[in-house]
Amino acid sequence: MSSPAGLMAPALALALLGAFAGPVRAQTDYYNLDAGRPLRVEDALVIERHAIEWQVAPLRLTGARGSRSVIGAEPELAWGIFPRTQVELGVPLLYPRGGTLGAAGVELTALHALNAETTRWPGLAVRVGVHAPAGPYGPTTTRTELAALATRTLSHGRVHANVSVHGGDAAGDPDASRWSAGLAADHAFVLQSFLIGAEIVAEDPAFAGAEVRWSTAVGLRVQVDPRTALDFGLGRELGDARGWFVTMGSARSFGLLHRLGGVR
Repeated sequence: MSSPAGLMAPALALALLGAFAGPVRAQTDYYNLDAGRPLRVEDALVIERHAIEWQVAPLRLTGARGSRSVIGAEPELAWGIFPRTQVELGVPLLYPRGGTLGAAGVELTALHALNAETTRWPGLAVRVGVHAPAGPYGPTTTRTELAALATRTLSHGRVHANVSVHGGDAAGDPDASRWSAGLAADHAFVLQSFLIGAEIVAEDPAFAGAEVRWSTAVGLRVQVDPRTALDFGLGRELGDARGWFVTMGSARSFGLLHRLGGVR
């Protein structure tokens, strides 16, 4: 297995990039780690009640030794429908090199925060989701997900743990897994309104005889105006596959029924 030390240089580059981010007062969108924005491991926070967040076509470029690269995007809307509860609707898009652009299904998820983090308890949340067939690259049948998330704030940053199990027919989806587990850590620079983080993720492929896949990544999320956050990430698969991926995207937050206030 390759060592995560190979990502030290990219992590340093991301930190230097973030150091040039100017202060943005009273904004915290950069502090929220959404799945894939920029890391796969996410925190146990949800958006405010009545708020809407538009993830503006985050891009993911992947490749591996001896294989063609693939560009993916997943425009997504999240809505704080109830206190401590958000729903998300996304349409993954894929563009394989030498192929055509097409949908890779439709994803609908709900994330519910079980509690607010305290000195005694970490923040805990659960997520349920479905990935329905749609487009040329989507699953052949509906797949399901059940996940548990935890976030603990420490003196030098936060630690996050995610565990998920997946169900449904995985035929035709080489990236499908039975379960996945990930651990991440991040550190926020509050005066500059940016955050850097790193993760390691394990996945059990849904196909018989396949070995557990490991990957690691580093990422940066930065606030650029009162309602917009940008993110960038670099990662690679460990072991024999040696695949790599680069992510970048933006999130735009909107407030609905603002007079009623927001509740986490």
